[in-house]
Amino acid sequence: MEKMLEQLKQAGLKLKENWAGRSLNQKLILAGAIIFIVIAVSVLFVSQKKAAYEVLYTELDEKDAAAIVAKLDELKTPYELDDNGTTVLVAPADKYSTRLKLADANLPVGVAGLELFQTTSFGETQTDKKVKYQMAMQGELARTIQSLEKVKAARVHLVIPEKTLFSDKEEMPSASVAITTKDDMKLSPQEVQGIINLIANSVESLDPLRVVIVDHNGNLISDNLPQKGTTTEMLAAQLALKKEIEKEKQLAVQSMLDSALGKNNSVVRVSAELNFDDRESKSEKYTHDPDGSFTRSEHILKESSTETVTDNVAVPGTDTNIQQYTQVDTDTGGVSTTDKSDITRNYEINKTESIIKYSTGETKYDYLTVAILVNNAGTAQANLGETEAEKITKIRNIAATAIGLKENRPNENVSLEENISVAFIDFYAEPVPEPLPVTTVQRILSSPLTPFVFALISLLIVLLVWLLIKRRKKQEIEEQEEAEAAFDAVVDDEINIDDLLERNLTPEEKERQKIRMEIDKLIDENPENAAHVLKTWLIEEQR
Repeated sequence: MEKMLEQLKQAGLKLKENWAGRSLNQKLILAGAIIFIVIAVSVLFVSQKKAAYEVLYTELDEKDAAAIVAKLDELKTPYELDDNGTTVLVAPADKYSTRLKLADANLPVGVAGLELFQTTSFGETQTDKKVKYQMAMQGELARTIQSLEKVKAARVHLVIPEKTLFSDKEEMPSASVAITTKDDMKLSPQEVQGIINLIANSVESLDPLRVVIVDHNGNLISDNLPQKGTTTEMLAAQLALKKEIEKEKQLAVQSMLDSALGKNNSVVRVSAELNFDDRESKSEKYTHDPDGSFTRSEHILKESSTETVTDNVAVPGTDTNIQQYTQVDTDTGGVSTTDKSDITRNYEINKTESIIKYSTGETKYDYLTVAILVNNAGTAQANLGETEAEKITKIRNIAATAIGLKENRPNENVSLEENISVAFIDFYAEPVPEPLPVTTVQRILSSPLTPFVFALISLLIVLLVWLLIKRRKKQEIEEQEEAEAAFDAVVDDEINIDDLLERNLTPEEKERQKIRMEIDKLIDENPENAAHVLKTWLIEEQR
């Protein structure tokens, strides 16, 4: 054990000496490499640890997470928690089997729904059943709302009043919803209106206006929603349709002019007015075909009568009482017959009934106008005519055909000259900047030999760096060999005790030591002079 500790100590000292002998750049490079290796190993370890587990359930609430963890502990299934306890991770081999076991235990529960009616309790009253039904409805609506793409969590609260026999005392139900979206996403007005309609159609007698929706920040998002069929929405739809028709007709004219004149040689703008009035026209037309008459109804009446006529005897009057006025009547009596007939026939006539419904958004060609600007430079190659009037007429006819504008159409007052305006002008062109004088550097860079020169320079730089590195390594080896040789020389030299003692002396003591050494040297070399010096010192001290 002691030997191993000694070896570790020696290795530590050796590393310390090696670290102290390196330059600052080498220390920085070595430290960076060590930090990079540590980070890489840590990331690899964490990733392998993450890969060892897969997500079982995510975005769980606290109750479901606690119930699932308790069940996993009961099943002795290893797991890990992530995302502040809302995500449960298990081994890939146990993922699906664990889900089946948890599903058998009705986990995760989430928001309670109609499964509340699967269990009944003894002594449950009608009020308890109503409360349970309301809770089940709230849970089912919350589940349905949570199935939407943007919704992360939802809570639904319903207020369903008791029904009464008196209509004037009856209260209407209401609902409030709290929604948490994923990644702070915003619900569009159409999505909010869809949620409102979903809740209103799920609860009996619930008016959509009595549904309130708030987001996770407490903002009321069900207020001031654009109602379907409102003036604002209709105007927006009409404006969008108008722009779409204008864009379509503009593209039809522009594409033809681009093919004839070239791109960027013409500009087309179209202004259209649409008729959004809801109109209906009804007409009836009656005709008679004499060759194909058809009797619709017929009435025939025939009468016949017979009457017997007798002589007039003793009839008052001059004809019978005055003799001279009496005339001889040869027809003294007879029978009178009368015949009468009445025929009424009604013939069927042809009837044509036409009902015309005009679609909204019909283009008013009377107010359809087109403005065309043509670049004079673009008409050089196009065979549009000799004079400007011929060119304008040809372009106007092309544009009218492309957009469906036509003169002399019934119920329209269209004039191509008034509805289509054509003008020839010179388009503005950006001034071309003067070319800068070509410098020597630009000439060199534009030369075809430049890539080869750069490649050669790069090769020389790489070779030079390689030689410098090789020279540096050689120099380090030589310095290391010199250091080892100096160390060996120092080890081989004899150590003088006086030199070691001299290192701990003060400057005064060193000076005295030096004088003493000189005296010893003088005595050894010339004893007589040394005796004479000592005699002189003694005489001076006696004085």
